[in-house]
Amino acid sequence: MKMSEQFKEIIKVANNINPTFGEIVQSGMEYAPYLGKLYQTIKVNRLIRRFNEHSEKLENIGQLSIDSRLSAEFINERIFPIVFSDLFEEHEDAKINYILTGFENVFIEENKHESLVISFFDTLRSLRYADIKRLFYFSNIIKEPLFSFLESDDHVLQRNNDHKLESLGLVSITKMWSEQEKDTNKEDVRINLYGDRFLRFILEKDILEEYLSNK
Repeated sequence: MKMSEQFKEIIKVANNINPTFGEIVQSGMEYAPYLGKLYQTIKVNRLIRRFNEHSEKLENIGQLSIDSRLSAEFINERIFPIVFSDLFEEHEDAKINYILTGFENVFIEENKHESLVISFFDTLRSLRYADIKRLFYFSNIIKEPLFSFLESDDHVLQRNNDHKLESLGLVSITKMWSEQEKDTNKEDVRINLYGDRFLRFILEKDILEEYLSNK
């Protein structure tokens, strides 16, 4: 397909889900930084599939935008281009729902703090799904730890998950000055203020309520 035809196909799918969401897509695509790569048919098809798979949530976003007090400029020019690019570029399907829930919560919370919203999306983009699951474990959203054999590939990944969560400011891990690298005990982990707000941003209502009840 020509690039213009690809645009039309994406907008058509968005319109079929919800006309208002279609308008957001059409307006926001003008500001998305990755449109020069839309000739990549595989990514275009993946984006359309993601729209279809998450049509219920996208329809709800369209409905929320109708009643929202947030300006069209804020959504179409500032926030949605980031969402669109992440939906287009993200390799892990498991993360798509968190991207869309974050966008949905911008409307639900009427969040006008552009820098904070963008920071949340930047953080989410930096995390792999394995990192998110580890954060959920530390937050008591996932109860059982993921078992891994000492020095196995999973063990190496788990330690890297912990370092990443701490470096992004999501958690603080208590350490002794004399300690060498070691596995992280859940009791030594505190969810930082930024980590708490980030969780509130990406969690759906029922899971958020469970998280808050376990704090």
